[in-house]
Amino acid sequence: MRTNVPETAGLRERKKLLTRRALMEAATDLFERKGFHATSLEDIAAVVNVSPRTLTRYFGSKEGVILGYEDDDNATLLRELAARPAAESPLKAMRAATLAVLDGSSGEDGERYLRVQRLILANPPLLAKSLERTTEHSYVLAGVLAGRMGVDPDADMYPRLVVGVIGAAVQTAKERWLRVPGKPAEQLPDLVREALDLLEP
Repeated sequence: MRTNVPETAGLRERKKLLTRRALMEAATDLFERKGFHATSLEDIAAVVNVSPRTLTRYFGSKEGVILGYEDDDNATLLRELAARPAAESPLKAMRAATLAVLDGSSGEDGERYLRVQRLILANPPLLAKSLERTTEHSYVLAGVLAGRMGVDPDADMYPRLVVGVIGAAVQTAKERWLRVPGKPAEQLPDLVREALDLLEP
């Protein structure tokens, strides 16, 4: 969950990214303090001094604000996967790309990731929307893997299978990580590595 604004962004783009980030942080704080259902779009927008309409334009819904962190991680995962060597197997490429994203979530970013994941698991509307987006993104990832393999993702099950297996390992490790109070954020990548190692023949 990398939250820094790219230095290459222009002034207008930087302002938009900073506003987006501020809204996500405000939503996280409010959901923790007041609860998801008790927090309105107006509450979140007021913290950042923008209109509810602006917030809706950025995220579409109250759920979308907090899930913006997952959207950012998914975009990073796509970039990491695209950068993997062409000769690398789909499974190794997905594993390496996934761990690169998790390894980037350390310190403050890691603690924020922990807070967000706990909020998602504790609120059924957030969890349902998160699972829906995860499913949608899995098809995008499978399409990238299929392109690397030179196969049709609609005809070949292997790309989707790779994405599903990696996703299951990450989810299993994440659930174990979240069940232990006080476990530092830095331990999540290690748990994911442990889960992925169990899949090795």
